[in-house]
Amino acid sequence: LGALQAKELQLRQGQANDCLEKLRQTLGHKAIIYCQHFRSADSTWAGTRSKQEAHRCRIKIDKCVRSYQRARNALQRLGADEDTLKNVYQEIQLSQLSVDREVTEENRYGQGSDRLAWFWRVNNSRDSHEDAWMDEFYRVNWLKSKARWQRWEEELSLVRHEMGWTVGWFRYKKEGWERRSHKATKHGHQAYAQRQVLLW
Repeated sequence: LGALQAKELQLRQGQANDCLEKLRQTLGHKAIIYCQHFRSADSTWAGTRSKQEAHRCRIKIDKCVRSYQRARNALQRLGADEDTLKNVYQEIQLSQLSVDREVTEENRYGQGSDRLAWFWRVNNSRDSHEDAWMDEFYRVNWLKSKARWQRWEEELSLVRHEMGWTVGWFRYKKEGWERRSHKATKHGHQAYAQRQVLLW
C-alpha cells in the first residue's frame, strides 16, 4: 500500500501542476481578450462577442480551480508534507483570479508594491513560454519588475542624498546666524541670533 500511496501522490501532484498550467493560460488569454478585443471593440456586436469569449474563459477558470482544489485535497489526504502544501500547492484565493493589470492597465498608478499571485511563480513549464500570450505576459511582468527595482534603487539613493542635503542646509543656516550674531551690536539682536543658531 505504501508504494501505491506514493504513486498516487505523484499522480495528484501532476494533476495539480496541469491544473495550474491551464489556469495560467486561461487567465493570460482572458487578459489578452480585455486588452486587445474588449477595450478596442468598435461595435456592439464585437463588444458582445468579446464579453461572451471572456465569459467562456471565466467558466474555464472556475473549472481549473475546482480541479486544482480536488487534487490539493487528495494530496492532503495522501499525507503530503506541510511545507509542500504551504509553499508550492497553496490555496487559491478569489482575488488572485482577476485579470492581471500588468496587461490591462499598464500605465496605472501605485505599481511599486505589486506582486504576481503565487501560481504564476511556480511550475513554469516549457509550454507556457511557447504560448504567444503567456510569453508576452511574462515578458511584460519581468520588464515591469525590473523597472520597479530600478525605481526603488533610485529612491534609496535619493533618500540618502536628501539626508545629506538636509544636514548641509541646517549647517549653512546655523553658520549664517552665527555670522549675524558676531556682527550684531545690540544685545537683543545677539540674543535672537544665538536662539536661531540653537534652533538650526
